Parts: sequence; C-alpha cells; structure tokens
Amino acid sequence: MKKQDLPLTSKEKEILQAMEDLSQASPEQLKHLKDDEEATRSCRDIADLTIAMLTEKNPFGIDTDKELAKFHENRHNSYKKKATRILAIGLSGIAAAIIFFLILRPTTQIVHPPLPESVYSFRKDNSEQRVTLQVSDKKKKALLTLNEVSRELPPSVVKATSPKEIDYFNRTRTDSDKTIQIHKLSIPRGEIFKVTLSDGTEAILNADSRLTYPTAFTGKERVVSLEGEAYFKVAKDSARPFVVKSGNMQVRVLGTEFNVRSYSPEETDVTLISGKVLVSDSDETQTAEIRPEQRARLTANHQFDIKEVDIEPLLYWKEGFFYFDDITLADMMEEIGRWYNIDIEFRNRDIMSLRMHFSAERRKKLTKLVELLNRTGRIHCHLEPDKLIIE
Repeated sequence: MKKQDLPLTSKEKEILQAMEDLSQASPEQLKHLKDDEEATRSCRDIADLTIAMLTEKNPFGIDTDKELAKFHENRHNSYKKKATRILAIGLSGIAAAIIFFLILRPTTQIVHPPLPESVYSFRKDNSEQRVTLQVSDKKKKALLTLNEVSRELPPSVVKATSPKEIDYFNRTRTDSDKTIQIHKLSIPRGEIFKVTLSDGTEAILNADSRLTYPTAFTGKERVVSLEGEAYFKVAKDSARPFVVKSGNMQVRVLGTEFNVRSYSPEETDVTLISGKVLVSDSDETQTAEIRPEQRARLTANHQFDIKEVDIEPLLYWKEGFFYFDDITLADMMEEIGRWYNIDIEFRNRDIMSLRMHFSAERRKKLTKLVELLNRTGRIHCHLEPDKLIIE
C-alpha cells in the first residue's frame, strides 16, 4: 500500500513529511506541530517504539503494528490507530522519527534530579615519595637520601642501619661541639620508619610524617617536633624531660611509651601506653595529666577531652595493619589514601558518615584492598587511574 492510499489526516501527512525530511521542515512548522497535542502524542508513540526497536535491532522480525498496539493498549483507541498508521509508513525514516520526537517532547515531561557533586576526601601528593633527611646549620642546608647519609655525615653523628632505620644513639656531643645539627626526617606515604635518637629514645614514624630533632640533646630538656604520627618509647632521664611539640599541643614525659597523631594542627591526639604524661596547649596555659589507656585531645575551646580507649587497635599501624573500629568511612578512606597516595573521591556524600569496622594488611596491593572493601557489602568502590572511587 502506498502512502497516498492510506486514509491519513492532513495533520498526519504533515508529521510524516517532517519526519521523512526533517531538514526541510521549517521552524514555524515544527513549532506548529509541537503546539498540537494530538500530533505530539502520535509522534511520541512512534519514537518510543522506534527507540526500543533500535536498541534491540529487531532481530526476530517483530510485527510492529501488533507490538505498538500492546505498547499503547491503555491509551485511547483513536490515538492508537493513528499512531499505528503513521508507523507503517514512517519506519523508513527511523532516525528522523527519533530526532523529531526529541524536538517535540515537552521539556517538563521528565525532570531528573541533579547528580550529587563529587567530594574528594583525600588528594594524592604528586611529589617524589622517598625518605629524606634534611640537614641544616649555619653553613649548609641539603636534602639527602639515606644512601647519602653515610657519605655526607660522619659516623660519629648518625648511622644508616637499614633502609628503614637510622641510629644516633651514643653519639652525644657537648654544648660547644660544632657537629651538633638539627635534622628533619621525612617519611613518605606508604612507608614507616624507625629512628633512634641520641639519648636512646626510639620513634617509629607513620606514613607522611616528619620529625625534627637535634643530633644530640643539650640543655635541660630533650625537645623534638612532629608533624604526622609517631610512636615514642622514651629513654628515662629524670633530670631532662622529653618534650614532643605537635600541632596545638605538647607532651612532656620523663620516660614512657605513647603515641602522638597530628596530621593537622587542629586535630592532635596523645594516647598513653604506660607511665605518666603531662599534656598542655602550645602556650602551656592549659595542662592535663593522662593515665595509661587514655587519649587526650585539645578541643576548640582549649579544654582537654580525655577518654578511656583500647590502645591495641590504635597501634596496629606500626605492625603493618589497617584497623578501623567504628570509624567514619571518610576518616577511614583518608587513612587508606595516605598510605597508597591516591585520590579518594566520594560519588555519594551520604555514605561519608557511615561508620565502619574494617581491617587489612597494609602491604596488600590496592586492588586486593578494594576487593575486600567491596566484600563488606556496605559500599562499592572501584579504581580509576590514580583515583579510588566510592559510591
């Protein structure tokens, strides 16, 4: 049957003409058809079924008249018959039908909510990741790798005992000794490192941490500065307190074991393992004494918040483990991002406050860690180049 033999209305003929040669349709004609509700419905019927057929590529020779009738069985019969007649002729111009449908579709028909904005909770550090030792005095300031330590510094000052440890013990100098220097040891992301200070105090530094200290302690106090996290096992010296300055706090001890975490100046925690510790703000206007298995944190109003804690999980990091117990997903992923030095992107803001219980070996490949995270069933995450996506 030819197109001119079908009982089409003038409106249907106008629709077909526009569909079959959209390039020839004038803006006035399209606007006229868009304003006609019957024309718009008929064209929508054609386009809805056509798009579905294109998706499936009609592999089984679908009877389009029959399927269209089923598709619109709940619509008014007059619209169904008109659309069927138009479809019988219009399939030769499928592409035009789809475009025409998109032009005529009212903009208010479907309103999609805006996608939530992605949130980066942690950013990759693009600088070279290596252990460095900065040596500074009045004469020089150099950045050294540990392989250069033995060459550049006398063994009487420091010994590189292994790729992950240096030792200053029993290398004490007098006040007048010109070899005393200030060293700054920087640990990259993805590494932990041990340093033994000149008095025998041991410090294990977590990833992305920096410890500043003298090559020999002189005077009435043994003072070091920390950025990041470190576990201290302080050698006893009743005459000279050991002082750690970190963030907005400082810790004063005679000899004990404790952990300091300060990846930002406003968030500094001190957790005591054994002995006794006096904590204070940087101005020493507020002080507090904490006991073993207690954690102290300086609040925004410069008061100390002291809580009883389970110390073992807090120290698993130095044994090579991630351990998160009732921690927000945002905080947990920040720790993971710091270790693997990777961007952390949340595609769903709502799950950032989800509290998690999770543990894993730090030495696992990131792909394995992602697999373990997905096994929890509480989140879905996947890797992109230099980025971990959480949804």
